[in-house]
Amino acid sequence: MNNMIDKVLKNLVYLLYPRNICAYKDKDEYFISDEYKRLAKLIADFDNENRVGVGKTFIEKFENDKTLKNFQDLSLFNIEDRCMTLHVTVIEGRQLYTISLFLSIILPYYVVDVRKNKIELYFSESEITNLENENTETRNIKELVSEISTVIETEFMYKKFPNELVNYVIEDISFQDSEFGYFTMYNAFFNNVIIEDES
Repeated sequence: MNNMIDKVLKNLVYLLYPRNICAYKDKDEYFISDEYKRLAKLIADFDNENRVGVGKTFIEKFENDKTLKNFQDLSLFNIEDRCMTLHVTVIEGRQLYTISLFLSIILPYYVVDVRKNKIELYFSESEITNLENENTETRNIKELVSEISTVIETEFMYKKFPNELVNYVIEDISFQDSEFGYFTMYNAFFNNVIIEDES
């Protein structure tokens, strides 16, 4: 990891998460820390003042796109997520995929995550065939992700969160039910989702 980025981001993490206090075991001490209070206020302020407007603005940028106009805002600030969470489901090659766009409310960074779902849990074989026949999308998943990234970067000036930082563990930080040794840079700026390596 780049030492300068490492230092800057770690310093920001330490402003929002108390060091060496386990959120799981030492809840009373954790909740009264200045760092946690700062983080909780940041999340609450965004949820109360900006969430609807910002989420609507992001989704509106895709309103003329036949597939991406179906983005849904599934942000969970009530459980202290540190990002907006937008999902869209697409079908490709008889497979169902969820494309998730995570937009940090702490820094102008984003992550796009693609997950394959078990389509057979949701649809019968005939329904899958109908969905495929009705699908007019000509772009593949990679092209859709590229389109999302282009809009987020050019219209909103967000940057893609560096891949090498996603699973970088911050050893002396804990949050909610995450004990020491599991909390990552991604977790610090986004949510508690585990993002798989793209490499």
